[in-house]
Amino acid sequence: MRRRLLGVLLAVALLGGCAAVPTQGTIRNGERQGLAPDLGGVGVEAKPPRANIDAMAIVSGFLEAMSDSQAYDVARQYMTPEAAGEWKPESQTVVYDQRPESLTRKDDGIQLTARKIATIGARGEWIPAAATDKADFFFELKKVDGQLRVAKAPPGAYLGSNQVDLKLAPRDLFFFNQSRDLLVPDQVWLPQNLPSGQAATQLIQELLKGPTSRLGNGVVSLAPPGTEVQLSVPVDLGVATVALNDTAGSLRDQDRRLLAAQIVWTLNQLNLRAKITVGGAPLLPDEPEVLPFANFSAYDPQASAGAMTKLYGLLGQKPQRIVGLDGASDISAQPLNSGPLALYKARSFAVTLAGDAGAIVTADGRRVIFGKLDPADNAPKASEIKVDGKTLPPTFDGQDNLWFLDRADQADPRLRVRHDDGRVSEVDTDFKGDTPVALRMAPDGVRALLVMHSAATKQNYVEIATVQTTNGGKQLTLAEFRPLRLALTNITDAAWDKQGIIVIGTDNAAPQPWLVSIDGSSLQLLPGSAPAFVPEHVASNTHKDTLPVIQDDAGRIHWLSKDLGWVSMDADNSQATIIPTYPG
Repeated sequence: MRRRLLGVLLAVALLGGCAAVPTQGTIRNGERQGLAPDLGGVGVEAKPPRANIDAMAIVSGFLEAMSDSQAYDVARQYMTPEAAGEWKPESQTVVYDQRPESLTRKDDGIQLTARKIATIGARGEWIPAAATDKADFFFELKKVDGQLRVAKAPPGAYLGSNQVDLKLAPRDLFFFNQSRDLLVPDQVWLPQNLPSGQAATQLIQELLKGPTSRLGNGVVSLAPPGTEVQLSVPVDLGVATVALNDTAGSLRDQDRRLLAAQIVWTLNQLNLRAKITVGGAPLLPDEPEVLPFANFSAYDPQASAGAMTKLYGLLGQKPQRIVGLDGASDISAQPLNSGPLALYKARSFAVTLAGDAGAIVTADGRRVIFGKLDPADNAPKASEIKVDGKTLPPTFDGQDNLWFLDRADQADPRLRVRHDDGRVSEVDTDFKGDTPVALRMAPDGVRALLVMHSAATKQNYVEIATVQTTNGGKQLTLAEFRPLRLALTNITDAAWDKQGIIVIGTDNAAPQPWLVSIDGSSLQLLPGSAPAFVPEHVASNTHKDTLPVIQDDAGRIHWLSKDLGWVSMDADNSQATIIPTYPG
């Protein structure tokens, strides 16, 4: 089949940032090993107040000083003793849209009036603000020994949007999913431009505190309660020495290895290798003293199954394998005729990460069918699960659990999971009256990506939720819903990607594919040439070599090649109407 190149964006243009939209935060490359540390920039150095300065200078200096989490003592010098004693800057950081007109004189003080961008919680979680949220605060001023001082403690610290990337950096703390075969990133925002030893100490201390509320009991930390770093984490020649107290000495060999994986992956973001001891003895006595990162690559949270790069789809309501995207052969759709799924007409199709099995929602919308794609003679028959109402396209995690949501068009949408052993469990959830439009599980089986339709605004939005448990671990529940609050309208789809999330939506122009960080802190156009089509749906996954595929509003598919150009199936070929899907 002929291929048609729709456009090419040269790599030099990408490096120039011409496709980026100014936002808060930084999109990071999905490759973790060898990731260079954020260099940041030169921020405003915190300085104590000068004598006899006016009200505006006092408040401006106070805001500048509190923007540096290492200089809160300096910021307190701008306050009355009473206010300084009450102020708790560590409780939260309010990120606001800083503009010249944000501060105005009012009565006996200074009024801050600004749009709130986000709140960074005590653990460093980025929580996007709603479009209408304000960061307003009145800085009441009083004289102390003849000098103006801030007399009312603000609720936490305030950080102007132009200081975020200079002062803070997103870092991942790594925990394990329930099956303990994949790491799960828990992103937090921490001070940057610290000496390497101080940065390593901070990261490991945060890791040993356990997961944030966002992941909760959906993940596992192998650090026993009470595990601490003895004093600090010194760094010498790129090696961080993590000396744990005796509490971790009770771990079994396998759990020791998993704890080492958490530490090694967490420190790798700083380009640091790890040497880990417990009570002075090596945590892993049979491993090299300095633990190679490659020894723990099997726990990659992005999953590394080679089959994840293979594209599948539905053509004429029948499952297909799409070949030729890599240029090794002509692009064509090959029917999956040998498996039991070929016996049914389908409206949607999902494939396991290993590419050996799949699931469909039948064309009549009444059943979900699970079966092997290329079964052996003695393979079990397909299994059927009855569904009700509208059923969203199903999705697999990395443990071959099949997640599917039916009754999506009713008042009580139902989420269930077919476990790899065939058991089916219902997952408690409450969508608060909103309607689920799309569901994609991350490979870890913990994080769920959702496109929802708001009953209040009549617009679609994107959020991430976490699979946790209640009733002593017996009941699965979808909890901790975190709307990303993107500045987009007409959102039609979203999918996991190696660099975060791809979202199809509109800002002030035509629909575009957007690249979004997993906490919503960053939004930019998907790097590549501007598509000469109207995108509607996206197929992607977290594998580093997966090429994002877009289905346009006419049903044709296009994929982003490695040279960042869009390639499409020939418009006059019937195979252009494939509904694409990647494993996951």
